[in-house]
Amino acid sequence: MIDDNVVIDAVAHPFNLSDENLEIPQGHNNPLLWVKDESFALTRAEKLTDFPVYATAHALFAESRIDMAVLHALPRFSFTKGPFNDLHKMAAMRDRWPDRCLLYGTIDTMDVNEAIKSLEYQVEKLHIDGLKMYPAIRYRDQMHGWKMNDPDFAIPIFQAASDLGIRNIAVHKMIPVGAGMEFFKVPDVELPLTMFPHINFHVVHAGYSFLEEFCILLKAFPNLYANLENTVALATIRPRVFAEILGEMLYHGTAEQLCFGSGVNLLHPQPPLAALEAFEMPQDLMEGRGYLEVTDDMKRLIIGGNIARVHDIDPSTVLAKIAGDEFEVAKREGLLPPWSGLRESKEAITV
Repeated sequence: MIDDNVVIDAVAHPFNLSDENLEIPQGHNNPLLWVKDESFALTRAEKLTDFPVYATAHALFAESRIDMAVLHALPRFSFTKGPFNDLHKMAAMRDRWPDRCLLYGTIDTMDVNEAIKSLEYQVEKLHIDGLKMYPAIRYRDQMHGWKMNDPDFAIPIFQAASDLGIRNIAVHKMIPVGAGMEFFKVPDVELPLTMFPHINFHVVHAGYSFLEEFCILLKAFPNLYANLENTVALATIRPRVFAEILGEMLYHGTAEQLCFGSGVNLLHPQPPLAALEAFEMPQDLMEGRGYLEVTDDMKRLIIGGNIARVHDIDPSTVLAKIAGDEFEVAKREGLLPPWSGLRESKEAITV
C-alpha cells in the first residue's frame, strides 16, 4: 500500500531454471542489469532453481509495498524441458494466498483445438482470471512463432476466451524470446483490438521497443493496456530513457492504460516500484516535447488502480482482507531485507 492506495503487481512469474528443467544451459546476466543496488540481485545459484512460491510471495508482500500480484503461467521455452513457470504451481500459489493473487493461465500448444480444450479446463477447473500468451511456443520439439492476427490460431483462441468470459489477455511483446523479431512487433495487435473491444489486451514489456507504433495503437484503442514489466525497471538504471517512454505513452494514451509490473523473480519488485513512486517528469521534456506532468493520481492508477478496475476489484476490500495477515505483520516495523524470504526461511527451499 502506498498512501492508502492499493498496489498490484501486474506480472509475477517465478521461473523454473533448475538443472532438471534446463535443456540448454543458461548464462547468468550481470546482477546489476536491472538495479543499482546489488543487495536486490539474486546470485547465480539462487536464480538457477525452480524458484519457490514462498520466496516469491515474501519478496512481493513482505519485502515490498505490493498488496496483490497477477501470477503468470508460462509455456515451455526454447531452452526448457517443461514449462518455464508451471500453471499448477501458480494455481497452488493463488489458492494459498487467494486475497493476494490473481491467476493468468497460458497456452502451450500450436494445435488450436487442443489450445481451446486446455483453455476450457483452465477456466472451469482452475478458475483463471485471465490469459498470458507468448508469440513463440515450443511444440513437438520445435519453436513456432505466431501473430495475434492469425485467423487460424490466435483469433479462434481469442474468440474461445471471449466465450468463456475471459476479459483480460496479456501477450508478451517487444523482447524476442525463441522466435524471430517479426512475432514480437505490434502491428498484429490491431485486429484483435478491433474484433474484441470487450477484451483488455495487455502488451507486456510495452515501450521497451517499437514505442512509436505502440503509442499510435494506444491512442486509438481504449482496450489496449501497456504492461510495464521490465520497462519500469529502466526508471532505476536509465531514468531519462524511462521518462521518454512514459512521456510518449501519456502524450498519446492515458494513465488509465498503464500498469506496473515487476516480473519477479527476474528482478526484485521493490526498486522499480520505489522508482516509479518517486518519479518526476523532467521539466525540459515537458517544455520541449509537451509531455505531461506525472501526478500522484496518475501513479495511483498505474501502480494498481487500473488492474483493480479491469478485474472488478474493490481496493478497500482488498486492503481490509489482507490487514493483519502474515506479510502485513512481518513488515509492520518496515520492509524486510530483499530476498530474505529465500535466504532465511526454511520453507523457501521448497516450492
